[in-house]
Amino acid sequence: MAEFSLGPDFERYQRDMQQQMGDLTKMQESIKAAVGRGEAADGRIVAEYRSEGGLTKLDLDPRALRLPAVELSDAIRTAVNAAAQDFQTKVREASSSMFDLPDDPQKTMDPAKALASLDKIANGFAGQLRDLARELGVQQQRAQQAMENYKGPGSPGPR
Repeated sequence: MAEFSLGPDFERYQRDMQQQMGDLTKMQESIKAAVGRGEAADGRIVAEYRSEGGLTKLDLDPRALRLPAVELSDAIRTAVNAAAQDFQTKVREASSSMFDLPDDPQKTMDPAKALASLDKIANGFAGQLRDLARELGVQQQRAQQAMENYKGPGSPGPR
């Protein structure tokens, strides 16, 4: 009995989609696991920043509490901003291959380029879905013709 196949185009499409979904999953896991870390006041103030929860940790060494209120406030802000910046750097690294982001962290991401990357992925996906639908239609038509032409034991004569 012949093996049923949707053809090499469908198999290529399936491999491409699996690769893209795998890449997206890896990127999401990397972003979810990313922890931005920042310090101030000679390491006496430590902040951590995550995708879920934002600022998730703020450790204040008791010696830091001896600082004047204005200095303490500035040091906390410095640690939190450093943690957020570190987190952004890690997110940029995790998503740079998927969205063609600039390598230099000082350069800001161009929103138009990011949208163009998303459009490119979406258009590629839509094109692959069109190809798949076309191939499925061809295969359905072939299967219908094969059923109409089949003359096996006990089958009625031609229609």
